[in-house]
Formats: sequence, structure tokens, C-alpha cells
Amino acid sequence: MKDFNISEKSKQGMLKNVSAKMGISPSELQKQLESGKINELTKGLSQDDAQRLANALSNPALAKKILSTPQAQEILNKLKK
Repeated sequence: MKDFNISEKSKQGMLKNVSAKMGISPSELQKQLESGKINELTKGLSQDDAQRLANALSNPALAKKILSTPQAQEILNKLKK
């Protein structure tokens, strides 16, 4: 898998966009992501989808497998621009 280093500007832009869609501040979203507490982040997901996301985030091997898919690589490449 490629190493994707996302610039601070890109990271802040993503936080701003995602937080606006979730109705929370970018700083609150960042705190939730950094703390690993994804309960607030998964409110809009079905129980099954929330569980799948939690499993993926807590399993480095699964996360690596997901991130190595062509779809994930395409998204990561777009985010780097």
C-alpha cells in the first residue's frame, strides 16, 4: 500500500466538509477522530454499518486491506490534490 501523507490544508478542508455535513464543528470532529470515540460519527449509520466501521477502524490488517482497494486508492489520490 502506498503511504499517503495528506497535507494539513487538505486535512482541514476534509474536516470542514465532513463536519458541516454532520452538523458539528471541525474541532469537535477532530477530537472525536483522535480519541477513537466514533459513537457520534456513526449516528447516521445502520447498526450493522456502524459495527463494520468500528471493526475496520480497530483492526489494522482489515483497514490496510480496505485502503489498498482500487476504490480507496482513487479517493486517497483525489484527496491528496
